[in-house]
Amino acid sequence: MDAVTSTTQTQSQAPAASTNTSSVTDYETFLTLLTAQLRNQNPLNPMESTEFVAQLATFTSVEQQILTNTKLDGLTSALRESDVSALGGWIGREVAVEGPIPFNGTPVTPEFDADAPTGARLVVRDGLGEIVSDQPYGSGTWTGTLNNGLQASPGTYSFELRGPAAQGDRLIANGYGFATVEEARFSPDGNSLRLSDGRDVPASSVSALR
Repeated sequence: MDAVTSTTQTQSQAPAASTNTSSVTDYETFLTLLTAQLRNQNPLNPMESTEFVAQLATFTSVEQQILTNTKLDGLTSALRESDVSALGGWIGREVAVEGPIPFNGTPVTPEFDADAPTGARLVVRDGLGEIVSDQPYGSGTWTGTLNNGLQASPGTYSFELRGPAAQGDRLIANGYGFATVEEARFSPDGNSLRLSDGRDVPASSVSALR
């Protein structure tokens, strides 16, 4: 029995490798087996050239896969560190997030990325999307007064800047509000922010920072 056969049998009789074995170990094992095969081949019956080329191709493929995985791990780590550093700088600052704005009885002045034309209206919707207030834009502040004259309950409301009803009731812009970032959370599913008004919002939804 030559050394190559002995080595091969030893490998086949060994217990299955743990799934936690690193790719570097697999690479070194492959290299060890290939080197042993080259050293112990029969000089009178050397390895076929096609078989040798195939094994070298396999060796190259394994090497490239390991290098690729290593670079991907490094890139992932660098991106995560970049996210941590960037979002860490947002804590204590105000961010703008388009969407519902909490109302707790204090007048709310939503921001709009558009100028209010003559005759513009401030339309407020509740959590179900129903219009609860439709008033002239004026100063752009909503005191919480509903269309029926009652006071709105605490909750989140959406704001719209709309044109005069006589001109087609056109939506001009959706409102957004600023809130202070209190905490940044990191997750494989996407980073999020905890805001001072109690909202948890995706970091990707932030449209402005101040």
